[in-house]
Amino acid sequence: MVVSTPPTSSAPPPRTSRVIGRFPFFYGWVILAAGMLGIIMMGPSQTFTVSVFIDSFVADLGISRGNVSLLYGIATLAGSFLLPITGRMVDRYGNRLLMVIVVAAFGVSMSSLALVNGPWSLLLIMLAVRFLGFGSMQLVSNNLIAQWFVRRRGFVMGISGQSLAISLLLFPALADFLITQLGWRMAWVALGALTLLTMLPIGWLFFRDRPELYGLLPDGDRAGSPLSAELAGEVHWTLAEARRTGIFWLFAAAIAVFSMILAGMVFHQTSLFAVRGLDRSVAVFAFQVTAFTSIVGNLGTGYLLDRISPRQVLALQLATLVACMLLVQSMTAPWQAMLYATLWGMTSGAFRVVDATVWAKYFGRRHLGAIRGATMIGTVGGAALGPYPLGLSYDLTGSYAPALTLLLVLPAAIAVLSFVVKRPAGKPA
Repeated sequence: MVVSTPPTSSAPPPRTSRVIGRFPFFYGWVILAAGMLGIIMMGPSQTFTVSVFIDSFVADLGISRGNVSLLYGIATLAGSFLLPITGRMVDRYGNRLLMVIVVAAFGVSMSSLALVNGPWSLLLIMLAVRFLGFGSMQLVSNNLIAQWFVRRRGFVMGISGQSLAISLLLFPALADFLITQLGWRMAWVALGALTLLTMLPIGWLFFRDRPELYGLLPDGDRAGSPLSAELAGEVHWTLAEARRTGIFWLFAAAIAVFSMILAGMVFHQTSLFAVRGLDRSVAVFAFQVTAFTSIVGNLGTGYLLDRISPRQVLALQLATLVACMLLVQSMTAPWQAMLYATLWGMTSGAFRVVDATVWAKYFGRRHLGAIRGATMIGTVGGAALGPYPLGLSYDLTGSYAPALTLLLVLPAAIAVLSFVVKRPAGKPA
């Protein structure tokens, strides 16, 4: 239901929207669906889709598999440093306009992969694909959803977290089919066209900026409700102010560490299982178990975030990650591998929901784009750097244990700090 609130002398009158007015229920649910589709459609830029093209890059471009991996990591890391630009532009121009611009550029970038002829062109175009898709589309979509929900933000972000599972089910198979039918170059053109045809109209027609601009309140609450009073006193931190708090660095460090370890262990999963005497088929089936249990992690974490402190959720999440890192070094039976995959799915699902939720909860919504743009440097950069320490450990020692043991210290230390660092008491003067 659309609930108008009278303008005040200090605020501009609410905007009108024929699209919002046509829905007999709170428009935030449309925002949730549109934002989820945005996350799904950045799937071609995800590692699980790009990996389907690696053999084609090696065969047709004359680049070794190791160098392709290196170029991909450099492109991902470089793209992460551009994300603060996207964040600031979201705050200035809004989610709707930014999504249209990002989608247009993303579609063109994917199509341009059909033109690569060597390492430099692959590096530059893959940088654009990773920055615009994995980075910017994800940032804008999550930012959009967080603007429309406050009281139920954890629950909603838990639902939104299913987007990556859907993308995982859809795009690797689609990419493989397109390569078979069209060749790898035209497959990228087809994926670019699909993204443009899907997200340009969705972004323009259904994405809308903060609900207050349209005379609405987050969660569909009415004027005079407890949420209305809470929002009236909502404190909006700038990025510079947020950076001066311990809680900002606690979660930024935790999410970067999560991203790094998750990427590294997923990248080497088949080999990690083989070292423990487990067959490749067990490693492949473990991916399916992880995809399923990540749904539990998404929804369960969303439920918890609406009820207990995010710091407590973070500590539980980190403890589960530590358990996974210990179990993968000691498992010898398939049932232990399935237990590992179950815990892995739950903690990876929880990681995405925490990252999408805590920034608006602690620092408000007005400068959320800039704050998320800065923190996603750690998310994307960690994913770029994660596989290397484990690969180096195996190359030098024949074992992943040295790297895993050293990396284990990071989540354990941050878990302890989560009980020490407190929520910021108030915005600095």
